[in-house]
Amino acid sequence: MKRRRAAALAAALAVALCACGGTGGGAGGGSGDGKSPLLVWVDNTRVPAARQYEKAHPEVKMRIVTIPPDAGYVSTKISLADRAKGGWPDVVFLANPSEAATLASEKFGFAAPLDDLVPASVRAGFTPGSLDTCTFGGKTYCLRNDIAPTVLWYDAKLMDRYGYQVPRTWDEYRRTGLKAAAEHPGAVVGAVNGKYGAGIYFGSSGCPTRDTLSLTEVHIDLAGPNCTRVADLLQPLAREKAVTTVLPIDPGFSKLGKGDRILMLPGPAWFGDFMFGPAFKVPGKRIAAAPMPTWPGESKPYAGQVGGGAFVVSSHAGARTRKAADLVRWMTTDIALQAKQPTYPAFAAAAKKWGEAKSKDPYYASDPMPALIAAANALRPGFGAVRYEADWQSSFNDTFVKAVDSGGDLRASLRSWQDKLEAAAETNGYTTG
Repeated sequence: MKRRRAAALAAALAVALCACGGTGGGAGGGSGDGKSPLLVWVDNTRVPAARQYEKAHPEVKMRIVTIPPDAGYVSTKISLADRAKGGWPDVVFLANPSEAATLASEKFGFAAPLDDLVPASVRAGFTPGSLDTCTFGGKTYCLRNDIAPTVLWYDAKLMDRYGYQVPRTWDEYRRTGLKAAAEHPGAVVGAVNGKYGAGIYFGSSGCPTRDTLSLTEVHIDLAGPNCTRVADLLQPLAREKAVTTVLPIDPGFSKLGKGDRILMLPGPAWFGDFMFGPAFKVPGKRIAAAPMPTWPGESKPYAGQVGGGAFVVSSHAGARTRKAADLVRWMTTDIALQAKQPTYPAFAAAAKKWGEAKSKDPYYASDPMPALIAAANALRPGFGAVRYEADWQSSFNDTFVKAVDSGGDLRASLRSWQDKLEAAAETNGYTTG
């Protein structure tokens, strides 16, 4: 979704830079004297909220700059501010929460720990597990704005037409996918590509590809059963073309929707609003959500993660730190504000309010909120924010996805993926184990 909006956001950025005076340099950042305006970097979607806070707090002088959601943009700009020894933002929104691992690292030292700035009672109000990607060595370096837990989206009309039951376990999912491939050639039950394959299947299974133990230690072990069972699940589905390697945000994926070929699609919460109708062109009253299937030997379904955003407070804010933390707290926990945002709020009370409108959305075949709530409260532990996010995705495509496309041995491809992940982690300053 974020990539699809990048062009529009870039255009908005050009206008915003003219109005706001640049991307963080000059007055308003880095002095920490408490007199300069609070310098706030946010994406286009969050500008109105920042303006709302500014209007409600006239005593807080603010300078709001619109930034694009492009990967690496924030860290590049922070590096430039480091060289200039000024111009740091006091608050920054991360379209990719994994960048918190970069900004909190020793190299940057930008992200300020929030444990003494945001009360524990407030942090406890976030959906369980949602702040795991913000936590390193027991310290919380960001607050999540929204999360993207995965559910099993399915076409209720097609399932009914074919006489299929919604699978409750991954074994049932596999059998249904193979049955669909045999009886309705061309039908797909999943997408395996980049962060979608890695975050949905391997993330929900608890495969340790990015289990952060600290800012400098990460656990990677693709030889374990939580990884090999994913390869075993997808091997026959890949052979029968029941899963596709077409990226869901690729325009070509819409052909599957318009052709009534998307039977099931494990995917993040935001797929419901932003992909099935607008991108995949699936008509209304057909799409429904179920909890992710349960893995063998487990008693509950776990969700993977694909997306979401986070707010960070600068360690350079100085006398403005308390004001910066208050803005971040309000942006992420104000129920009235969060209830109107486009994606699933990380703050539990806001998510409940947000879901009231979602439950009544006429597009869906049935209320998707029970499945979304269950998924949000079942985020699989061990899916940490890492500094090798881009390599995590590209190495998955270079190994596992390549094996899917070529009809190769998916278990064997895990060894290659392991090697690439370890190399990427070590390059980025981690010790692995």
